[in-house]
Amino acid sequence: MIATGWVFIFGLGCSDPGPKEKPVTIETVSQKITFDSVARMGPHHAIADISRERWSRGELVRSRTESIELDWNSWESFHFQRRVNGERTFEAIVHENTRASRGRSGPWRSDFDGEQARMDVYTSWNAWDEALPGFRERIGFEDMGATVVDGRDAHRFKLKLIPETKKKNKSSSRQFRPHRIEGEVVLDKATAVRLRVDVTAVEKKSEKTRKTTLRVRRSGIGETQTLNTPQVQLGTPGDLLKKLPKRPNPQ
Repeated sequence: MIATGWVFIFGLGCSDPGPKEKPVTIETVSQKITFDSVARMGPHHAIADISRERWSRGELVRSRTESIELDWNSWESFHFQRRVNGERTFEAIVHENTRASRGRSGPWRSDFDGEQARMDVYTSWNAWDEALPGFRERIGFEDMGATVVDGRDAHRFKLKLIPETKKKNKSSSRQFRPHRIEGEVVLDKATAVRLRVDVTAVEKKSEKTRKTTLRVRRSGIGETQTLNTPQVQLGTPGDLLKKLPKRPNPQ
């Protein structure tokens, strides 16, 4: 559970206070939040784009773009979707009397209570962790001062790669390792949620390179999001055929 502030208690009259712990900072908290912190912000729209490129000997071998988009009002009213290279791979909506989802193809399917859709949001919202898993212990934050986003107090940080503390083992040369990270992140002061992200991260392994670009935008904070509920098919085409009245026997 992430609190909106941090309280520090100092012992008085202690002859041996012991080593002082470093104060908890907002950028540290931002690395550990769950969707509960996002939900506390209230209604808003969020979209994250993750672009991945793989290079070998200076030539582009593969590229891929993923998008995670969320229109959020509450756990009883949201629209969540994921795309790969512009093509929908998953979509879910919970709003009013509609609880439904659909995959890459096919019609909307009814969800009895919306719990599966809620779980998809709760486990898949974090584009930061999805895009930068190899950098988690290597990201440094340089304080760039306070700012305001959609009327909310926020803080800007410039990103940098910090030196590796663990010794390299023999297998390290066979793994992609962080080489460079640059960009900026803007954190909501009250929740530590990332309001803006513009990051480019590069990993290397021998003559191979992986480049990841992450862009996150949260907007319309505090504004109710308009959702359009779909027509939900109650069962598969085969199920629907079974429900049709039987043809009368020819006389």
